[in-house]
Amino acid sequence: MSKADPSRLKQLSEWTSKTLLPTSPPQPSVLPMKAVGGDAGFRHYYRIQTPDGTVLAVDAPPETEDSRAFVSIAGMLKAGGINVPDIKAVDYSSGFLLVEDFGDRLLLGELSDQTADIYYRQALLEIINLQKCSAEALMPYSRELLTTELGIYKQWFLGDLLGLSVEDHPGLHDLFFTQLVDSALRQPQAMVHRDFHSRNLLLLPENRLGVIDFQGALSGPALYDAVSLLKDCYISWPRSKVENWLRYFVNGHPHLHKVGFETCLQWFDWIGLQRHLKCLGIFSRLWFRDGKADYLKEIPMVFNYALEVCHHYPELESYGLWLTDHVMPILQQRLDLVQAGIEQ
Repeated sequence: MSKADPSRLKQLSEWTSKTLLPTSPPQPSVLPMKAVGGDAGFRHYYRIQTPDGTVLAVDAPPETEDSRAFVSIAGMLKAGGINVPDIKAVDYSSGFLLVEDFGDRLLLGELSDQTADIYYRQALLEIINLQKCSAEALMPYSRELLTTELGIYKQWFLGDLLGLSVEDHPGLHDLFFTQLVDSALRQPQAMVHRDFHSRNLLLLPENRLGVIDFQGALSGPALYDAVSLLKDCYISWPRSKVENWLRYFVNGHPHLHKVGFETCLQWFDWIGLQRHLKCLGIFSRLWFRDGKADYLKEIPMVFNYALEVCHHYPELESYGLWLTDHVMPILQQRLDLVQAGIEQ
C-alpha cells in the first residue's frame, strides 16, 4: 500500500470527527483512526470505533479515484440486493468517505479444500444476481479499453520488467490481441464488477458475502467476473475444479446456459487471458511506478495461467510458443533481480 499523505490524513481525521461528532465544540475531539489493509489503487482505509460500532474512513484522492462512481454503483448494487457497504457520509471535493465496516474476514483466508465448493457456488450465484442489475448507466467495456489494458501488459510487463520489445514481432502481438478482444465482444454483455475475487469478497454474519471495490464496474463480457473469481490472481485450483464450478455457473445463468458449455469455456479462458495479461502489466506497474512490491510475488502464477491457455487452444499456440521461448527463460531471473534491489 502506498504511503499515506500526512496532510490528507490530518484533514480526513478532522472531517471524520466533525461528521461523527457534530455536536462537539468548535475544536472537536479527534477520533482515533487505525489503518487497515488497502488495495492496488490510491485509496487508504482507517477503522474508527464509535459508540454504535466501527466504521471505515476512506481517503480517496479525487485526482485518482472516482468517489461519485463508487457511490452511484453502490446504490445500484444495493437496490439489486447485493451486500455492499452503506455510504454514511461523503465529501466529493476532498475525496473523503465514511462507509460501513465489513470487517476483516476476506474470502481468501476462508478458502480450503473443504470450504471452496460451498463458497464458490455462493459467490457465483452472487455474480448472477449482480448481472441482474441494469448495466445501462455503465460505460461499456469497449474494444478501445480492452486493447488499452493489453497495452499495460506490453509496456510494463514485457517492456519495463523483462526488457523485451514487442516491435520485434508486431504482427504476432497484434493478431493475438485482436483475437482476445474479438472473443470478449462476442460474449453476452452484462454488469461486470471487474475485480470480483477473494480479496474483494468478505464473509459477513450468517456467512453472507459482502462485496467491495466495485467502483470500476462496466457493462462487459458476462464471464469476466467468473474468471476473476475462479482463476484468482491470489489462489489457484486444479483445472477440473475450475471447470466444474464454471459448469455450475453456466447452467444457472439466464443467458449463458443457452450458448453451450464448450463455447462458454473458450470465452471464459480467453477473457481470463486478457485479464491475466493486464494483471501482469498492473503488478509490474505497481512496483515500477508506485513502489508497491507486494504484487510481484503473484506474477509467476498469473503468467502460468496465461501460458496454460495459450497452449490449450491451437489458435493461440503461436503466441504460447513466443511466451515459452522469450519470456519463460528470463522471467524468474528478472523477478529475482528486482527483489534483490528491493532488499538492498
